[in-house]
Amino acid sequence: MKLEFFIARRLVAGDKDNNNRLSAPVIRIAVAAVALSVCVMLVSLAVIIGFRNEIMNKVVGFGSCVSIINRESAANLETLPISEHQDFYRSIENEDGISHIQRYALKPAIFKSGSDIMGVVLKGVGQEYDLGFINSCLVDGEADLSTDSIRNRKSIVVSQKMASSLDLHVGDDLVAYFVQDPPKMRKYHVSGIYSTGLEDCDKIFAFIDIDEIRAVNNWPDYNITGFEVMVDDFDRLDEMTDLVRDYAGFRIAEDGSMMRVQSVRETNRQLFDWITLTEMNVWVILGIMFFVAFVNMSTALLIIIFEKAAMIGLMKSMGATNWLIRKIFVIKSLYILLKGVVIGNLVALVVICLEHFFQLVRLAAASYYVDLVPCGLELWYFVAIDIVTLVGMMLLLVIPSMAISRMEPAKVMGFK
Repeated sequence: MKLEFFIARRLVAGDKDNNNRLSAPVIRIAVAAVALSVCVMLVSLAVIIGFRNEIMNKVVGFGSCVSIINRESAANLETLPISEHQDFYRSIENEDGISHIQRYALKPAIFKSGSDIMGVVLKGVGQEYDLGFINSCLVDGEADLSTDSIRNRKSIVVSQKMASSLDLHVGDDLVAYFVQDPPKMRKYHVSGIYSTGLEDCDKIFAFIDIDEIRAVNNWPDYNITGFEVMVDDFDRLDEMTDLVRDYAGFRIAEDGSMMRVQSVRETNRQLFDWITLTEMNVWVILGIMFFVAFVNMSTALLIIIFEKAAMIGLMKSMGATNWLIRKIFVIKSLYILLKGVVIGNLVALVVICLEHFFQLVRLAAASYYVDLVPCGLELWYFVAIDIVTLVGMMLLLVIPSMAISRMEPAKVMGFK
């Protein structure tokens, strides 16, 4: 064992037998500060990553990663159709990174239930449409979009916001009016009620069979609003968007229409900018917590050094170099730092687990898009924060240890 490690261990062992010294309360405060800083950093990181993942899962689950629509429909809910008979349909799923492609159609409508009315957009989906996300968001009923041929009753899934505004329940009937020439009216049977927490989506979209949209629009059975493409890895979204553009972007169809490809990041730019801003806030919090821990550790180290001034003078008189003595006290600080990091990890793990499994803190879904604080519990968060804290602190603590170099043996040998 190297000399500096041996002496540092002896100093740590001696601290356990002498709790009345000047540095004892300072060391306890330093341990508490490090533990609190590490805990706050870990919880902040877990919350922002869990929050980002939850929001992205909702946005992508409700819509898609990449959409293909008529170019002229980009900013118009009264969409212009394209044909589903495209050579890339189905074949694009064979590309690495593409998990699924599905058809959809949109149609604005006005819901009426009793004396209440509400403007909405019907989203018609095909048989291949993945309703897994909607099923996970159901608060009542089921995502059944089939038609009861015996009763000639067409099913619809509405949001909880629509149900509350129109006083609807599963099993109720509602009337939809379509403003067109000539105007049309349809009656639907509420089969399910969902709630995603995305207010902008919940207050607008209801789900129905795609054939109903075609019937209302007098479209042939091959017309749709567009395609939704899902990717395997959201981190490769830009790459997959370029791939889809190579297949379908700015393609001119037989009827002269041109298709447009856009990613979810392009269609929800404000939401993703907001997520980026919250991530920047976390970096600020991490920096502040690291600085707080450094200040407390530096204070503790300086007090320990001055408390051991006589020992430092003795070692210098025996020929020990300043660098050797500085390493002894930096290593001693490492023991304090490790204790704080371990405590911080344990407290953070308890806090994250309590929130993850018992959902103690609730949020306003209208403001935060989620009604509970999501926590992403992954091992690498802890490992990354611990390594950065330990390595960064050890490097920075070399600075306050420079006080040892200014100590002269003749002046400090009798200091107590």
